[in-house]
Amino acid sequence: MKKLVAVALAALSSSLAFSDGKTLLQECSEIIQFAQTGFLDESSTGASFCMGMVNGMMAMNTIYRAQPGNSALFCPPLTPITNAEGARVVVNYLEANPQLLDKDPGSLMYFAFREAYPCEQ
Repeated sequence: MKKLVAVALAALSSSLAFSDGKTLLQECSEIIQFAQTGFLDESSTGASFCMGMVNGMMAMNTIYRAQPGNSALFCPPLTPITNAEGARVVVNYLEANPQLLDKDPGSLMYFAFREAYPCEQ
């Protein structure tokens, strides 16, 4: 299980070599701003990146859970979460853990979702 998670996080993060938690915080904050105000700076590409990361993390969890013998990496509510809700999870986690902002975005997003949506053991 841990090996598959490490491989998936490495794959998710490999294209993010020039990104970190500070960038992820800024990008996901743009989604929250848009959800609250309806305004998004036309020159911004960060919101799209964060939405893709949220969708990718949810898909990775679904794929992982579907494999025989595996359990979910995290357990979100049965009703799908919106991109704004996912962005809020990430922003809350990063703001609560500023010492981690130098880490890679894929791992940080995973830890944020795992903390926000723990699975009952």
